[in-house]
Amino acid sequence: MSDYLKRAEELKEEIIMNRRAVHRCPETGLHLPRTKAYVMEKLREMGYEPVEIGDSGVTVTVGGKKPGKVFLLRGDMDALPIMEETGLSFASSNGCMHACGHDCHTAMMLGAAKLLKESEDELSGTVKLLFQPAEETLEGAKSMVENGILENPKVDAAMMIHVNAGYPVPSGVFAFYGWGPSYSSADWFRIDIQGKGGHGANPDLAKSPIDVLCEINSGIHEIVAMRLAPAANAVMTVGEIHGGTTGNIIPDTAYMCGTIRTLDEKVREMLKTNLEEMANHTAVARGCTAEVTYTNSAPAARCDEALTKEMIGVVQNILGPQSAACLRDVADGAFATTTGTEDFAYITKEVPSAIALLMCGSPQEGYRYPLHHPKADFKEEILYLGSAVYAQAAKEWLENHTDS
Repeated sequence: MSDYLKRAEELKEEIIMNRRAVHRCPETGLHLPRTKAYVMEKLREMGYEPVEIGDSGVTVTVGGKKPGKVFLLRGDMDALPIMEETGLSFASSNGCMHACGHDCHTAMMLGAAKLLKESEDELSGTVKLLFQPAEETLEGAKSMVENGILENPKVDAAMMIHVNAGYPVPSGVFAFYGWGPSYSSADWFRIDIQGKGGHGANPDLAKSPIDVLCEINSGIHEIVAMRLAPAANAVMTVGEIHGGTTGNIIPDTAYMCGTIRTLDEKVREMLKTNLEEMANHTAVARGCTAEVTYTNSAPAARCDEALTKEMIGVVQNILGPQSAACLRDVADGAFATTTGTEDFAYITKEVPSAIALLMCGSPQEGYRYPLHHPKADFKEEILYLGSAVYAQAAKEWLENHTDS
């Protein structure tokens, strides 16, 4: 057993306590005052001098006593606007929920911070830890990069771990996305239609924006079915439509919101162009106008092959050969990519990076609900594994790249 793994297991209850404290008071977006304050307090107790970055980001460095490279560990801290239905004793009651496991990420990072601080003299370089806001809104990592997280000291490589549940994979397994594009890009769109309102009894005297949105929604499905090559990996999804206040009045305006996701930058731009053209033509043909705007976005996350293989080796060395696998090697690579999006992509654009999934509860173990579900929960008893892997991965990478 590695020293980090042994020590992390000793910290198991502390890691669980931190997870529950963050879980009770979830916050969303870029502004996480309570979460940030909690993280900074815990880091100060360990002997760190945490630095605020951006609105609610927190960063610390450890090591640096020996010359060497810089390895970044990233954990996100924000929650989702979901009413929790888990029934847990530490459940949130403020209308938000850590349904994506970012409370677990924060706790694992705090555990790693403690492990690394206790062994600071052994580090052949510097580890930088980033506690990031606003992953769910795809704003956080971009803000962190813009505010200099990859500089002073300059970061050479990076890693993140995301917990997962609800899949038929035993808890404690680390699944790594393959190299190249892994998480899809995302572009959130909004389409506003300006029509002409009127009485529901005389639709001929009005120009219904709701009818236009219905046609556009059908057109979106046609773009995916008829404009994309069959092998293209992309989706366009509408999740929100609003218009009108009652059944017998045709409104002046209506709007819809959705998302575009793909692994290919050329396909991404093609879909955005097609959406704008189709929406405008559909609206004009019905005497209305359309405005397509894009709000939050992130590029596809690209994992580095050499770093991914190194990280798989780290996990297998401390947890055993069956504890880690590349998703390229599972089910003929069917799960090597995802149409989910991870704003860590903004970091993968700048430095070699690796992404791992820590399986934290299967249906066979009683964890039936997936991420973003109001009943989602995670097997917190194994979170110490994430802390150990974070610390071991950073330490070994620095040792292996002192002269490169």
